Amino acid sequence: MGVGVLDEILAAATDLPELSVADGVDVIVEGELQDRLLVLVSGTVVVSRDDTRVSTIDQPGALFGELAVLLRAPPTATVRTVGACTFRVCDDPWDFLRVRPGVALAVATMLARRLDALTRYLVDIRGQYSDRDDHLGIVDVVLESLSHHQGAAPDPGSDREREAPY
Repeated sequence: MGVGVLDEILAAATDLPELSVADGVDVIVEGELQDRLLVLVSGTVVVSRDDTRVSTIDQPGALFGELAVLLRAPPTATVRTVGACTFRVCDDPWDFLRVRPGVALAVATMLARRLDALTRYLVDIRGQYSDRDDHLGIVDVVLESLSHHQGAAPDPGSDREREAPY
């Protein structure tokens, strides 16, 4: 994430209530409904999905919970503090984004960067498995489907699921 984007988010959150959290606390839990945004002021968090570490984030202004808010769905990842952390808490995220168009644009920019990185990775994976005749050869079909997705959440399945939906 670009420093300008994070600075924009952090500056817009100065009027929000502050929350100090101890080490090892799950401030967002994957699958548990919430309707708030957290802005990291200080500290470090680990983001994980399905008990797999996705990233470690320590940049002030980093935003958490935006996907759950925008998708109106439970969070897709867990955010756990590593050491003491301080957050700004937004309990009315829709209003926060509506009255602060700079923040909404910063969130859109952040999400676009994530999507671009993921797309680059998927193109690489697609190239690696395009000549396969086994179950990994379906990667091409799944990626094609995801690249055109505009509506409801896709369910491409996984060879690790006991009863895959494909």
